[in-house]
Amino acid sequence: MSRFSMMARVDIPSEVVDAEAWIARYRESLTSIAESGCGCGCCVRAWQIEGPQELVDTIPLVLTASTEWDRD
Repeated sequence: MSRFSMMARVDIPSEVVDAEAWIARYRESLTSIAESGCGCGCCVRAWQIEGPQELVDTIPLVLTASTEWDRD
């Protein structure tokens, strides 16, 4: 399993919609998913995800993020 992160800017509603749609679509294939406490939550929403490596390529590019979670 791979660990990867996803981030959506709250002031761009389509990013949040796309992130939530991706999560809903692949939820059953993921080992774990947690919305991280990134800042106050007013500007961005971020998720730490664990699942099959092939799902990384399905995340919309604008939602990809690199965090300490990915490197552990």
